[in-house]
Amino acid sequence: MNRAFVYILLILLISTTYSFAQKDKEAKNILDKTSKIIKDNGDMEVEFTASSYIRSNPQGNMSGTIYLKGRKFNLVSTNIICWFNGKTLWTLNKANDEVNVSIPSTHERQTMDPYLFCDLYKKGYTYSIESTSLRGHDCNEIKMLATNKKQSIQEMIVTIDKKTNMPLCIRMREGTKYWVRISVQKCKIKQQYDNDKFEFNSKDYPTATVVDIR
Repeated sequence: MNRAFVYILLILLISTTYSFAQKDKEAKNILDKTSKIIKDNGDMEVEFTASSYIRSNPQGNMSGTIYLKGRKFNLVSTNIICWFNGKTLWTLNKANDEVNVSIPSTHERQTMDPYLFCDLYKKGYTYSIESTSLRGHDCNEIKMLATNKKQSIQEMIVTIDKKTNMPLCIRMREGTKYWVRISVQKCKIKQQYDNDKFEFNSKDYPTATVVDIR
């Protein structure tokens, strides 16, 4: 092989590696900024639509509002209400007036809390970034791929508004085919909620049957 050609290949390889490293750093910096904004602006109220897929086949969807206070959340939708106090999850199914009490898995929390990625992205993922647009907003789309095949979430794609640095859409893949997409419609920051908002109160639902599956 011609020596000059070898030098050209080496230069291209070094340039490509440097470019990937720069994009990796840029993506990580954007995620750091978004995470800080979310965590530094108090309690939040988020209107969302969540959809689940097996590969590209729709499995179901849900719209509602989630109230966030650190790791705690209260989710209110047409069919269910959830309360999570940081450890215990109460899920009220309105159709049968039944409340299940459980300790949720990371995956269960990820399907309900649109901002759980703020804790997940910091380790165990590689990053890539590209510019895109969503609902009329100029955005950064950051893709994260797990470095360990045993991780629950193998892939995350977060679409972040360039102007506000807030996420507009979060997509997560578990395994090889199960996807959840959470679209953020509205977000109110700097709210203040009491801790009682994140725990089920049986007095408010006197007819509900409580089933403890912890």
